[in-house]
Amino acid sequence: MQTRSESMLSIRRLLTRDVFSDDEKKLLLQHSIPMVYSIWEGFVQTAFQRYVRELNRQEELTIDTVCEPILVYHLEAKFKQFKNYPDKFEKKTRFFNDLREFHQFTRFEIHPTVNTESNVGFEVLSKILEQFKLEKIPDYPEISEINCDFVAQIPETRYCISTELKTLLRIRNAVAHGDQESISVTAHHLDRFIKLVNILMCLVSKRIFKGFNEKSYLKDSRSQK
Repeated sequence: MQTRSESMLSIRRLLTRDVFSDDEKKLLLQHSIPMVYSIWEGFVQTAFQRYVRELNRQEELTIDTVCEPILVYHLEAKFKQFKNYPDKFEKKTRFFNDLREFHQFTRFEIHPTVNTESNVGFEVLSKILEQFKLEKIPDYPEISEINCDFVAQIPETRYCISTELKTLLRIRNAVAHGDQESISVTAHHLDRFIKLVNILMCLVSKRIFKGFNEKSYLKDSRSQK
């Protein structure tokens, strides 16, 4: 997380260098937003892949003990036929044979692929947290919860995560799809989204650590809301 925060700060520092012309700085500023977003999506992918690897090391994790949300997530990721049921009888037979083989093993390893849908907005993030039975992030987190070493200038008023993330995605998509004319990116936008990603990384990390410590990945653990 610290490395990603430093990468975003490096992007910000580039804009202060005198070696760039005003036009070059404007171009860099526009494309800095997709770069910040890529750091955010990369964090989500990496954080949950590491979480899955750690869960798969737990001897108590079996088909019978794993919580239902993770089991459903795993089955849908491993068996695409649940979402696209085969038409041919041979493929149906293979599907059910694979299911039978899956249920014969008590040892359980969670599928490592986390589907970010290449668009990690608030709804997608909430879905991923729900799939792993982790506490969801509220629209308006408590200021005390987002106070961490990587976040500067904590807002004094209520901070709406969903609105900020929606704005980041809107500008990122516009720039990425070549619609720069409709978006005027400023240094304020960059600072705003760097702060947002740092806050989100803190919030997600806290939920992963809490889920692991409380063993929310097990069926009989305390339910997360």
